[in-house]
Amino acid sequence: MKGNLVQRNPTLEEVLRDYPWASFEKHLDDLKERVDKSIIKTNELRARYRDELLKQNPEIRDGIKKPSTQSLERAEKLLIAGTVAASDGTISPVPLLGGSKIQVGVVIVFNKGTIVDFVTKIFEAEITKDSGKAIDYFQNLRGTRKISNLLARAIMLSGERKLLLEQSADWRMLHGEIMPHELRTGAGNPAKNLDLAFQIVEGYIKSENFLAVSEASDDIDILNAAILLEPGEYFIVKSLTDVLNLFLNGDPETGQSQANFINKDKERFRGFIQAFGEKVSIVLAKASNKPFLIECHSDKIEEAVALFMADSLWTKGYPSDGSAFTIRGFPYHIDLADQIGRTLLKGSDFQSFVESRLFEIGVESGVFEIDPRKTRS
Repeated sequence: MKGNLVQRNPTLEEVLRDYPWASFEKHLDDLKERVDKSIIKTNELRARYRDELLKQNPEIRDGIKKPSTQSLERAEKLLIAGTVAASDGTISPVPLLGGSKIQVGVVIVFNKGTIVDFVTKIFEAEITKDSGKAIDYFQNLRGTRKISNLLARAIMLSGERKLLLEQSADWRMLHGEIMPHELRTGAGNPAKNLDLAFQIVEGYIKSENFLAVSEASDDIDILNAAILLEPGEYFIVKSLTDVLNLFLNGDPETGQSQANFINKDKERFRGFIQAFGEKVSIVLAKASNKPFLIECHSDKIEEAVALFMADSLWTKGYPSDGSAFTIRGFPYHIDLADQIGRTLLKGSDFQSFVESRLFEIGVESGVFEIDPRKTRS
């Protein structure tokens, strides 16, 4: 068998030679035909490479699974008679010259049998610090504005996870990774913030009945592997150990840098990985045509994927064992939490309110604080 051929990236000159600049009118002439040709070619390649990979790699074929009929039926019953809760958050930062005003909202959606209800929690704060001296205050502003976005996102992500964990439920669904980047880094202060992230993840692992669904992946190998799956199928990709070790140690081949931790924090992080990393599995799954990554307890993979399928399909009138007739194939509970959050807690509404108060207090204050691009006619 021949080794893999590494293709050289084309030069800028080669790209422009093969695809020269064209006038707008000429560009539109056969635009539809060119786009259709590209789409058809992609679909043909996907089908051909799927068959080729499965034929040449029986271990991959054997690893592709579908939840059993019994597991899917139990998931459907859970959505009728049990309680499934999901959370999603919104963040509304308003940058001011004196710091940042932020509003974070978390929506928790849960069903009680066939009745769906929700709870909304709000966090609002101002990330500024009065240091007592003018020179110190203005020096601190630079750092405050720099970390405010990271800190605000960490507040939202930890709030989503902690508040959902406190919600009584048979199963819990998270939007995004169980330990996203902002929590892995300790929100810029690992010495003081990592413990909270560890406690949250440990709480979910102890509960066992959870799944965290991510809509995208930066790992090109995972995205390519998605062509192997048909609707209703799943494949175990790796464990949380692999993900966190890559974050901690980096990877020279892909150019990913290692975590910017001091040795003490690195050892704490390694201890956490050793204790809990193998207890979380990462699964690539398709309810419909769109692949998603699911993180769940390693002992509950079948149940977690079945619930993902049922909530993505059965709640919307499609069979739980996979359907190509819905575009998204994403859990209903998470989608509903997202929709409620975007309706009740629009970031633009909070920003407009802060700006209106700035002008009410004084025109000079409003003009001074508001982004000058917003004053364009």
